[in-house]
Amino acid sequence: MQRLLKAMSDVYTPLTLADYTFLVGIIESDINFTDNRKLHTLLEAVEDDDTPENRRALDVHLDREIRYLGSAELAYFVRWLSGDHPGVAFREVLRDVAKTLKVDLKPLGSDREVLEDLVEQYATKQFASFSPEKQQELLESLGVEQDRAASFIKKSAGIFAVPALLQAFGIIVVDGLIKTVIFGTIAKIVGKQLSAKLFQMLVARFPWWVRWVGPITWGASVSWAVIDLQGPAYRKTVPAVLYLGLCGLRDRYGASGETSDETV
Repeated sequence: MQRLLKAMSDVYTPLTLADYTFLVGIIESDINFTDNRKLHTLLEAVEDDDTPENRRALDVHLDREIRYLGSAELAYFVRWLSGDHPGVAFREVLRDVAKTLKVDLKPLGSDREVLEDLVEQYATKQFASFSPEKQQELLESLGVEQDRAASFIKKSAGIFAVPALLQAFGIIVVDGLIKTVIFGTIAKIVGKQLSAKLFQMLVARFPWWVRWVGPITWGASVSWAVIDLQGPAYRKTVPAVLYLGLCGLRDRYGASGETSDETV
């Protein structure tokens, strides 16, 4: 049990109050077993008193909800009635998300390492699927000079990987590219209305979050993110998993994160 909690903690450690708020906004639902009231009660507890105990309680419940969404409704209900832990294993959720996004799941590593690798793979796969013109437009929007972007795209011959991108452009550009792909995908999956609602709510409360997202990230790529989602649960699990991985990468890259000007 302690090992399970440690693995879960590693995944949720990078989250800030803004991240928790975003995830709750994605996960909550009125049409399944998701416990919206408890999610908001635990979120408010962290907002009022950000202690390790309150965070752990929210982490445990968020993890339960994400793993429930990865379960079949009937199987979940049977396990819930019998007293067994109802959700599937988090690694199984990652396998399903990777299959949906058509990327290969890293065979070894912790849940967090596998999760972050999944997000990097998906972002570079999506970038590679763009036309050279779209690739150059995105790199230039992230501050890369026109000639430099064109030269890199030509030399890459349609094959991209995070290490090569980091070596060519540095963390700021790579972080921006991954955010653009991931937020564009999330916005496409959850829909324009919920996307706008979540963004406006976070803009009003968390100035640092808006700076981290950046001026082009949220809406710029909504039109190209197309995913064949089979079943309504994937409209929750895929965005939640992608966002969790993005927060892990933010922590690993040392990219812009929570600062003292966060307002509650």
